[in-house]
Amino acid sequence: MNALYRCAVAAAAAAIALVAPYAAVSPVVVRTADCQGIAVDGRKAKPGSIVQIGAVIVPPDFQGDINNYAFWYYTTDEKLAQRLQDLGLAAQYVEPLRYDLDPALPDVPNDLSVVVPRPGSPRFMLDGTVVPTTTPSGSFEAIWWSKTSAGTIRMDTLVPVIATSLNADVTLTTDPASALGQLIGGATLPFVAIQQFNLFGAAHMAVTTVP
Repeated sequence: MNALYRCAVAAAAAAIALVAPYAAVSPVVVRTADCQGIAVDGRKAKPGSIVQIGAVIVPPDFQGDINNYAFWYYTTDEKLAQRLQDLGLAAQYVEPLRYDLDPALPDVPNDLSVVVPRPGSPRFMLDGTVVPTTTPSGSFEAIWWSKTSAGTIRMDTLVPVIATSLNADVTLTTDPASALGQLIGGATLPFVAIQQFNLFGAAHMAVTTVP
């Protein structure tokens, strides 16, 4: 999968076991990805976007570079949403999800805007400025978890080569009355702990159910 991958992380939380349940920082992690190609079950790849909202947790199986518990999952790829739904995850197919990066060039400030509109719920916008880098910083493994009636879903994404920039300044905006607004305690969330903007050329997500 060829992909542009962006990640805004506002550090520490949620069970299965929270990393820092009493830390004076936001517990919310937002990961967004804009992909040149998403391939599901070996099918032909097509462009698409993914947005995940969750919280950082203690690794249940002590694997991965970061482990998160998933609260909401949105994608423009209908097949991906369906396959995750089949496993019990409440993945949302949001075809009009918008992802804009301008001018989409490395080593200079870029305007980033990610909008999750209806039928996505809760709806929100993530916008600000990022400075992409093409300098590789190693590999990265992110594991997302979700408890369902079928068991615990484990979504393991391995990125063999990733270029990570810490030069990012984005803010999340949502309806304060929404479930997301209630979670963050208002209409906006600045990511004060850590923010990253990542680029990579390929990644693979393996999804399993843990009884």
